[in-house]
Amino acid sequence: MHPVAPNSEFKIQNSKLILALSVAAALACGKPDPARINYRLPPPNPTQTFHLGAQVKDLVLTDISETTSSIEDYRGRVVVLEFWSCRCPFVARSEQARQRLIAQYAPRGVVYLAIDSNRDEYPEEIRRYLADQRSSCTVIADYTSAAARRFNATRTPQAFVINRDGIVCFGGDPFSPRQWAKPQPERADWLEAALEAVFAGRPPDPASPSPSGSRIRPYRGL
Repeated sequence: MHPVAPNSEFKIQNSKLILALSVAAALACGKPDPARINYRLPPPNPTQTFHLGAQVKDLVLTDISETTSSIEDYRGRVVVLEFWSCRCPFVARSEQARQRLIAQYAPRGVVYLAIDSNRDEYPEEIRRYLADQRSSCTVIADYTSAAARRFNATRTPQAFVINRDGIVCFGGDPFSPRQWAKPQPERADWLEAALEAVFAGRPPDPASPSPSGSRIRPYRGL
């Protein structure tokens, strides 16, 4: 075996230092620690983005109980994906209206999924919030913020309505300014109007109202 040349040894030590600094930088950026939360991060989804009129596909959804499904599993049903946070005051204020909407549209086959794309909200905290609010939401754990990036979602709450063919028909604030002006919104009126439009086979109006809630804190490790 040939001895390692001094230059080679320096390169090896330098590579180790760069690797250590990279790990430290990733942690500083808010990378979730799978060991700490006992949660396996899913692989990143493809980079296709979903805008109004686009078909949603190749989107893997894993909830906080680690149950995984694909958006294609819901073909033939109307789906609401709402970007959501257990720390967002706008989400908390509107929780009763959200529960009423879920109960109202579940008999009509609507699938409601909340998506938490914040890098620092973990299953234990989310479960406590759901229990405190007596919420029946199914929460998708988007720890890599891949879903948020693909939908260009930036705030919570921000909802998207997907029709039976998988087409995005609505994307934006579920609540009108009139509802947000109340201490607790009574109805997710813009989201309800979008659902009724989809069932009637017409375009929602408005179709893309600007969201006004809290900013998503995305994962920055990708």
